[in-house]
Amino acid sequence: MDKRTKVKVITTIFCLIFSVFALYAFLFVADVSTGWRIILVIIAIFWILSGILNLIEYFGPKK
Repeated sequence: MDKRTKVKVITTIFCLIFSVFALYAFLFVADVSTGWRIILVIIAIFWILSGILNLIEYFGPKK
């Protein structure tokens, strides 16, 4: 794995951790209406899915 890919992996892992924290905050801490809470939770879930898909791309078979 080259240096650029390692930096991308580390950044993606950091962002995944941040996204899980954001999901927790959106679910249990944020003092917003139900509609906004649903929208924010959906956004956080897509952030997490995007990070997981990027990690699969980085560690998957090379083309």
